[in-house]
Amino acid sequence: MVDDRVRDRIQQLIAEADWLTRVEVGEPVDDTRRFECSGWLLSVQHVIEILLGSSKSPHREKIVELANKEYGYRVHEAVAEITAILESLQRDIAAGLVTSITDQARAETFDDFLDHAEFYVQQERKNEAGVIAGVVFEDSLRRVCRKQQILEKDVKLDQLISQLTSNGTFTAVKAKRARVAAHVRTKASHAQWDEFEMADVQATLAFTHEFIAANLDS
Repeated sequence: MVDDRVRDRIQQLIAEADWLTRVEVGEPVDDTRRFECSGWLLSVQHVIEILLGSSKSPHREKIVELANKEYGYRVHEAVAEITAILESLQRDIAAGLVTSITDQARAETFDDFLDHAEFYVQQERKNEAGVIAGVVFEDSLRRVCRKQQILEKDVKLDQLISQLTSNGTFTAVKAKRARVAAHVRTKASHAQWDEFEMADVQATLAFTHEFIAANLDS
């Protein structure tokens, strides 16, 4: 799901654009309006970075292209064009299409982290691998819970695993594997290094890869 704060900020930017573009057709803006437009463009890029990250979304690529051109005293024209794109983006968010884009971008980031964890496994650095694997497991688990509108804030991993088992996301076997990953996450986060083995870390990595592929990377 797209964070409500991001939705609200996009709506606010669209509302601000109405004032910024209120100029006679063909006329340039004054210095004050030009500076305000430049600040607006920066805000748009910030929101798009939060929402879409480094994904190759057409919305993101077009906004970045337009925002980085030099417009001088006709910068309000860029604001008008980007506003139309934001309105299109709003419709896609409402249709649930943007969530899949951000999930894929997050999945790529997760894969990078897991690659680092696997490198540590190869170096027989169990503790470092356990920390990274556990963090990625928890982040991906909570993200899937949010997608499924399961309240996850301040809820323990074991409870979330039970809820995902109840709704069919996990089979009994997968739930058992998820609890191994949750164990690694908990023990690694508290520096209880003797409470898990390298085999547990490897199991966490394998399960997390599968979980992300099935629930975020699509």
